[in-house]
Amino acid sequence: MSVRVRLSTPAGRASALAAIDIFAHSAGELEPFIRKHAGVRTKPGDMKLAHLAGVDHGLVIHWTDTFAQLTPHGGVAVVDELIKVLGSAGAEIVADVDPIEAYPEARSDVDARSLAALSHAVSPMAVDLLLAQHERWEKGDRKPTDVRTDRDVRLMRLIGPALVAVVGEPNVGKSTLLNTLAGRELAIVSDEAGTTRDHVGALINLGGLVVRWVDTPGVRDATGPEAQAIGLAQRLIADADLVIAVGDMTTGDPREVAGVEPGMVVALRADLGKPDWQHDLAVSAATGDGMPELVSLVRDRLVPMADLEDPGPWKFWE
Repeated sequence: MSVRVRLSTPAGRASALAAIDIFAHSAGELEPFIRKHAGVRTKPGDMKLAHLAGVDHGLVIHWTDTFAQLTPHGGVAVVDELIKVLGSAGAEIVADVDPIEAYPEARSDVDARSLAALSHAVSPMAVDLLLAQHERWEKGDRKPTDVRTDRDVRLMRLIGPALVAVVGEPNVGKSTLLNTLAGRELAIVSDEAGTTRDHVGALINLGGLVVRWVDTPGVRDATGPEAQAIGLAQRLIADADLVIAVGDMTTGDPREVAGVEPGMVVALRADLGKPDWQHDLAVSAATGDGMPELVSLVRDRLVPMADLEDPGPWKFWE
């Protein structure tokens, strides 16, 4: 038997329904597999309610001669057990398959890759760009085997969220900034230095670009668990796509505590006054002044507008 099974919906997350893909090398393998493990006879185009491998009731959707889906309920235990049973019956459990196989409706290999990327792209800005790739590759001079360019790599931040690390002295307003951008309270705001002992992160939509914004604990001398948290923060800073050093009129130049050369320097609490050290932007989370400009600047530093407006094809795969 050469039947492969793949969980199409996110693993480890409960949902109303899950989708389990079944791939076979030939029609002679797929239909008997469905009949044995779902108790129904199907052909391409059929959608039938069935008892799936004795585990759960759900739909069998027979898409093509070699591709079908099972849609059980999305409880983690149900999904895990169903995949386990199918694997015990001889199916190969795989994490991924060739996009052209997963998306038989695709017009080309690039089109199939676009559909696969759309299924997990985090940023709304990625949608139109990915949908345009089939035509751009058809008309362009690039070959899919070409090496990825710097533009290609930057645009990948539309599919997986870029890591933005905010660093500055304790109690300088980093948590308030995060809460304002997120539109909800994620970090504890207090006058006490060191309140954010562990880093606090959130996925934030910055005008169509979704980033993983990490509010790190203030960099200072510390011991015990707080020192461990600061050590973790320093590793996050080293891995960040963009480091934003922040301070206010009461602090020194935040570049001195960043640990690395920051990509941006921002003055916070601008409603109380502006510092004398050089900064890219001054903002006030309390009044909203400068916040739209901050969003635009972060977005452009990570994915420049020139990259988005470039009509050339984008190689968004390895």
